[in-house]
Amino acid sequence: MVLASQAQHGMWLTEVMHGTGTAYHMPFALWFDGPLDREAMLAACRAVVARHPVLGCAFDERDGSLRLVPATGAPPIAFVVEPDPGALTDKEIALPFELSSGPLARFTLVEISPVRHLLLFVAHHLVFDGMSKDLLVRDLAAAYSGAPGPPLPMPHGRAERPSPEAQAYWRARWREVPHVTINGVTRTPRLAGHGESVLRDLTPDMPDIPGVTRFQVFLTAVHALLHRYGNADTAVAVAMSTRTAETRDHIGLFATELPTFSSFPSAGSFRELALGFKDELRELNAFREVPVARAVGGIKPAVALAPVSISFRRRAPDQVFPGLGLSVEWKMSNHMVRTVLHLQAVDGDDGLLLTLHYSPDVISRQDVELAADHLSAVLRAVRADPDVRLADLPLPAAPLDIPSPATPEAGPARSGARAEPIEEELVEQVRLIWMEVLRMDHIAPDEDLYDLGGHSLTITQISARIRKRLGVEVPFDVFLDDPTIIGVAKAVDGLRS
Repeated sequence: MVLASQAQHGMWLTEVMHGTGTAYHMPFALWFDGPLDREAMLAACRAVVARHPVLGCAFDERDGSLRLVPATGAPPIAFVVEPDPGALTDKEIALPFELSSGPLARFTLVEISPVRHLLLFVAHHLVFDGMSKDLLVRDLAAAYSGAPGPPLPMPHGRAERPSPEAQAYWRARWREVPHVTINGVTRTPRLAGHGESVLRDLTPDMPDIPGVTRFQVFLTAVHALLHRYGNADTAVAVAMSTRTAETRDHIGLFATELPTFSSFPSAGSFRELALGFKDELRELNAFREVPVARAVGGIKPAVALAPVSISFRRRAPDQVFPGLGLSVEWKMSNHMVRTVLHLQAVDGDDGLLLTLHYSPDVISRQDVELAADHLSAVLRAVRADPDVRLADLPLPAAPLDIPSPATPEAGPARSGARAEPIEEELVEQVRLIWMEVLRMDHIAPDEDLYDLGGHSLTITQISARIRKRLGVEVPFDVFLDDPTIIGVAKAVDGLRS
C-alpha cells in the first residue's frame, strides 16, 4: 500500500461527496487500419498494465489516510466483434468504477472488420491524466512491436503540510468567483448529467508573440474574452502537470487544477496581459503540487474551482504500430462537465484543435458556438496587432443589464433549531475530535468547519476518528449540509438509533 497524493485525495473526496458520475472518466480511443495482430495487441495491453501498476489499484481510506491498494482483479482486457461500435463506446464510458475495489481502468479491443479495429481505453482520472494518453500510446506501440518497457515503481504521495511559502502565496491570491457572465447571462457551475461538445480549429487564428508560449497566449485570450463579456473579476481553472524527472514516464494522476485570476483595466494591451500571465505562471509553478484548499483552508469541497476551466496539452509525435495506420481520438467526451465551460486544447502537428465542453442545462449550444466565434475573433485581432487594447477587441460591448445569478435554494436548517435535543456528552465527544484534528483549544458547537480552515484531509481525519471512537460511519455529505459540531453530532445520533 502507498499513500495517495494530495491531488488524488482531493479528487477522491469530491467524487465521494458529490457523486460525480462520469465527470472523472477519461475515455481514449485508438483506431487501427490494416491487418492487426489481435493476440499481439491484447498482449500489449497486458504489458502496459504490468508496466504501470497504478492501473491495477483501488483506493482505501483508513484512519484518515487515503492509500492505493491492489484492486480485487486485474483491469479487464476484452475483445469483441462489433461492426458499429457507437453504442458499445457509450456503454463503456458510462460504466461506473468502484473506487474502493477497482480496478479503475479497462481496455476493449473491437473488431469492426478484418482490417479495421478500435482499441477503447477508459480509466478513472484518479489513475490517469492528459499526458498519460501519450504514454499509453507510446508503451502500447513498443509492446506491440515486441519491446515492452520494464515495470515502473508505484509513485508515493506525500502527507506533509503545505509550506509557509505556499500558504502565503495562495492566501494572497485566492478568492471565490462563483459565477461567470457569457453573452450577457450570468451562469453558475453545477454538476450536470449530460454534456455536449463544440469543436473548433484555432490553427489559422493563433498569434505568435515573442517571449510568450502558445499556452500563455491561449490562457490570456480566454481571460480577455471573459473581461469583454463584462466580468470585472475573472477566474479560470487551469490543468497543470506535476510530473518530475522521476515520474515523467509514469501513467497516473500527475496533474492538478489551479485557479488563475485577472482583474485589469480595458486600457491595457493584450501583450501586457500575456506577459503578466507569463510571470504569474512562473511563480505559480513553484507551488503547483499544493492543492489550493490545503494551502488556504476554509474552502468547501466543490466540483469546480472556477466557473471556466481549460486544459492545454502539446501532443507527442505519432507512434508507429508496424503494418497499421493509426488515428487517435485525443479529445473524447465523457458526456459530463463540472464547470460552465471547459476548453480542451490539443496542440499537435496537425494544428491547435479546441473542444468546448458544456452542459445544455447550463448554457445553450448557440451561446457556446458564439463564444467560440468570439475567442477566434480575439485571437485574430491579436495576431494582427499584439498590442491591441482590451477595450478594442472585436466584441460587442458588455450588456448594461446583466441578469443576476439565481438565488440559491435554501439549504437545510442550521443547528440551533433542533426538534430533538442531542446528548451533551455526544456533542462533547465530537467537539474533542474536531479540536484534535484542527489543533485548536476551543471550538463552539455551531462554528462552521470551513470558517475554521477545514479542508478535504480534515474531513477524512474527523470521520476516521468518529468511526474508531464512536463506531459510526458518518456520510461525507454531512460535511456539506451542516459542517458544524452540532450537525455532525446529530448525524452520529441518528445513525446510532
